[in-house]
Amino acid sequence: MLVITIITLFFCVSIAPCISAFIYNNIDEKKSINEQINDIVSNPLDSLLNDDTASLTFYTFDKTGRKQNKIDIPSYSAIEIKNVFDELNYKIVYESKRIETQELKNEFINLLDENGLLSEKQSKDEVLLLLNPGWLKSANDSNNLKARNPFSNVLIRPFFVSYFGTSVFCSVSSAGAGMMMPLFMLPRPRAVAMWFSSSDYGVTSVANLFTGRGFLAGGAQGGLLLGFMGIGLTYAIPGYTVYGFIGYSLFAGVTAQYMEFLPPNNAPVISNENPVNNAVNVPIDLDELSFRIEDPDKDLMSYTVTTDPDIGSGQGQAKTNGVYSVPVSGLEQDKKYSWTVEVSDGNILVEKKFGFITMGRPPFDPFDEGWQYRKKITINHTQIVGNLVDFPVLVNVVDVNLRDKAQADGDDILFMDGSGVAEKLYHEIEFFSGSSGELVAWVKIPSLISNQDTEFYLYYGNPGCSSQQFPEKVWDSHYMMVQHMMDGSTNTITKDSTNNYHGTKGGTGPIQTIVDAKIGYAEDFTGDEWIDVTIDNGQTYSIEFWDYPREIGTNGQIYNGQGTNPTYIYAPNIAYWNGANPPNLQQYAAAANRDGSWFYTGQHSAPENQWHHIVFTVAGTSANLYLDGLLKVSQIEQYNPTTTGSHYIGYRADKEVHHNGVIDEFRCSNIARSPEWISTEYNNQNDPFSFLSFGLEESAP
Repeated sequence: MLVITIITLFFCVSIAPCISAFIYNNIDEKKSINEQINDIVSNPLDSLLNDDTASLTFYTFDKTGRKQNKIDIPSYSAIEIKNVFDELNYKIVYESKRIETQELKNEFINLLDENGLLSEKQSKDEVLLLLNPGWLKSANDSNNLKARNPFSNVLIRPFFVSYFGTSVFCSVSSAGAGMMMPLFMLPRPRAVAMWFSSSDYGVTSVANLFTGRGFLAGGAQGGLLLGFMGIGLTYAIPGYTVYGFIGYSLFAGVTAQYMEFLPPNNAPVISNENPVNNAVNVPIDLDELSFRIEDPDKDLMSYTVTTDPDIGSGQGQAKTNGVYSVPVSGLEQDKKYSWTVEVSDGNILVEKKFGFITMGRPPFDPFDEGWQYRKKITINHTQIVGNLVDFPVLVNVVDVNLRDKAQADGDDILFMDGSGVAEKLYHEIEFFSGSSGELVAWVKIPSLISNQDTEFYLYYGNPGCSSQQFPEKVWDSHYMMVQHMMDGSTNTITKDSTNNYHGTKGGTGPIQTIVDAKIGYAEDFTGDEWIDVTIDNGQTYSIEFWDYPREIGTNGQIYNGQGTNPTYIYAPNIAYWNGANPPNLQQYAAAANRDGSWFYTGQHSAPENQWHHIVFTVAGTSANLYLDGLLKVSQIEQYNPTTTGSHYIGYRADKEVHHNGVIDEFRCSNIARSPEWISTEYNNQNDPFSFLSFGLEESAP
């Protein structure tokens, strides 16, 4: 009953409301486990080096009770004993079956005997027997714990809501600043040991001798051992009672501020999603999403599934390895859906996101499906430089009809390639104001011909429809990043419309301010600030943007890339600086370099306080700089490409040069865009009213 009472009290103290865990990774991973444990435990013992003598007490614990012997010895002898004890502390848990461990046990006992720590009641053979209990021989075929850095992925909680670990038939080693309280139970004395460490220096290792599984406990902690056989040491230091013990126990239970289970708990695995990630042309009659979950440790799992837009959700508890599904319904044609699966084994939460696109819509007549109004849009062929395919056309207009008749958020804005029954054109709305009718949208036109006008239609006035946008399909597959530069939040500054290369704010300057820009709105760079993105430009690429350099007489950095393989790399590098002659001009230049091999386009002047369209292309061994739609130079040199790394918009790290002005519509492609493409872009974006014309409003019959 006493045993049951003690264990019950210990469990009650250990179980408390959970606090979210986080990772403790503060220990030098280059050191061995033994060195790291020494570092943790030895700090309170440093004062021994300043004393001539140290007071040590040696304990033995067996079935007949506890024996102890306390002596004062020279400090150097105490340190020698401590060092051997620390090494044995590690080996008895992690390498208990190695010959070297057995030899170290003998060495340690001899060292104790030589320094007079063994009393007349503690023979060397009896002490050695405590370190070799009978069940240890039965565990010879089991595996020890795999040696690894303690607390490399440790869960941490305040001590009053500690983590809890237990083991049976186990080896135990512990050291810390605190106290150990041996107890004994009748009718025959059975060793029961309890210990408490209120400091950050407590370290306990526990391993089951048969399975090799166990745990590491660190920091403030408390523990209970039943049927313990082993040895212990305490060091009497002013202000500290430092304890240490090693041995074997029938049962061990520990509560601690830090805990890592060994072998480490493996995370659940999510796989075999259906539809497969990024699937296209998924039928709209899809009625379920399925996935497989597995836990390498065979732990029971719980899962939660959510969808966006919401087409269904589900959850499950106490699930074994297997395939599970959730029902979905209400899918629409030609729409992107994402779904997220979260799985937990009680310790680790794993999240995985998937996406798919439903099958495209066949030709249809919007007037038959609830749209009430349309306008014809005509592209002036004289603005087209060469024939182009899948070109994103800017539609920028302020229209009172859209203000009065479209949905307030523009969800019913729809583009078609003809009147009547026609194909839907993919579009992205960068900005729409329901109060003014201002629309900034990008529409993917399948074909532009330089000698013939192109017509398409804008539909609106359908209060019952959902959003008709599909940004991911507006930009062809060569676009790697499209930043419209108009998200002014604290963390996510610019949202990528293609491949999730979202930008984040860097520097100590103010959050970028949203201002009127060349196209809609954009970020205003005014000080020590920039936008950081990670992208792989590769060997062939195009970088383009609109720039408004504002301050005369200053230099600036528009874009700077730093690759990561194999050395420090700048590629590409687009800068401007004030020209002394003639005055009030900015000189643009672009370069890409690695290990001294450069592309350099030379300097090209442009007026300050004006918008300029800049495009830098690299292909093979040539680099081109386009300014306001015109090719300025084609430079040919040897070039080695950059790889994925940090890229900065509005900053150059090594020179600490910033941009002062506004940057708009920043884009990266993995091809060198053609001169025809670049010139047509400039015509469209520089003067959309000359590029497009709008017809009169037509109503549904």
